[in-house]
Amino acid sequence: MKLKYTPLLLSLFLSQSANASEPQAFIGFGINDGISSVHTDWVSNPSFRVGANFSDKHRLYSYLEIDKDIYNLVGSYDYFMPISDNKDWRFFVGASTGIQVVESHKDDLILGAQTGINYRINKNFNTELGYRVHDTRRIWKERNMSQLDTFYIAIDFAV
Repeated sequence: MKLKYTPLLLSLFLSQSANASEPQAFIGFGINDGISSVHTDWVSNPSFRVGANFSDKHRLYSYLEIDKDIYNLVGSYDYFMPISDNKDWRFFVGASTGIQVVESHKDDLILGAQTGINYRINKNFNTELGYRVHDTRRIWKERNMSQLDTFYIAIDFAV
């Protein structure tokens, strides 16, 4: 099976295991600031997000991160844990997989995990501050995965 179909299959599997309640779709925008598998310096770049919340505890989404000639298309699953009585503040942990397309070399698989704090502003808007550790399969063998950390801030709008 081709490497590029792995994220799609994982997303389908995770969507089947999520709660069967009515999903709430969202779109969003984020700013990532960190070290990537190609850059060794801290670099800020945008990301565009689309996904769905399946309950107060489960979320599936994909994001496209663009950095000059590098495109990361990543699918993620997050599990939420409320940290306030009204459930507006939530801690989350999750896992991701995707594909990195770089014009200068061969496409590669992305694997990683993320964690952070999500705040529900109202029923239509969420914002979050997160931390990701993602790496590509090719580079993972050459260095410590903890060298590839990214902090990000994002805002999502329910559609």
